Amino acid sequence: MVNTVYNNASNGVRFSRINNNKLNRALGLFSFKKKKEKPQLSPKQTIERIIEYMPACYEEQRQFINSKEFFEQNELGLSVDSLVELADESGHYFSEEFWDGLANVARTMGMDKIAEHCAIQSKQNMVDYGGKIPFGWTKNKIEENLFEANISEKLRKEWDAERRTKDKVDKLLNKDGVHLKSIRGSGYIYYVEQGKLAEFAYETDVVWFKVQTHWRLPEESEFKKDEKERIKDAINLWAKKTKIDIVFDQ
Repeated sequence: MVNTVYNNASNGVRFSRINNNKLNRALGLFSFKKKKEKPQLSPKQTIERIIEYMPACYEEQRQFINSKEFFEQNELGLSVDSLVELADESGHYFSEEFWDGLANVARTMGMDKIAEHCAIQSKQNMVDYGGKIPFGWTKNKIEENLFEANISEKLRKEWDAERRTKDKVDKLLNKDGVHLKSIRGSGYIYYVEQGKLAEFAYETDVVWFKVQTHWRLPEESEFKKDEKERIKDAINLWAKKTKIDIVFDQ
């Protein structure tokens, strides 16, 4: 079984060993939209999309900075070169869509060697990592069968927005207290206090409480120490009243 350590750049915390399927459910890292056929993108649109969905841990890397600068100067070939260099030198596993997109752009621009290299790297993921990596994700190997996942902040915000729409969170903002939205034991606990909302992933009785550090709506702001303790007490009281067994993450 492949396990993943989730690196959440937005709050600087990481989950320990947890299998990929459980991780995805616990964090709500999935899309509620039905998959649609992907539109054909121009080379410029492809590079722009790759840059926009790059995980935050690469933003200060020389190659990524160069890629953005070359893109802004419309030097698309050099931008591709920099993105390939970033992936190669990081030693991390990038998604197949990342490599396939760069391969298509390189092929269109007559950069045959780069296109071939990207095509090989796309297939190599299945050999070295043993599975597909979603677009906007990268993974780096920590030890045998244990990988750290880096996920695009833009992608995370899109997932959050979809989940909140599905859970009709806007209708909860005027209802102070604890609210559970779950399907088959997985979902989110929402806590509302005077128009502010905090949210905690809920998975088979486990509330992922410790890893959350901010109010999420109407805007992100860090919890004060007394606020987080108050929220925890409120969730415990709610659980007792509703007779729902919960365990807080350690």
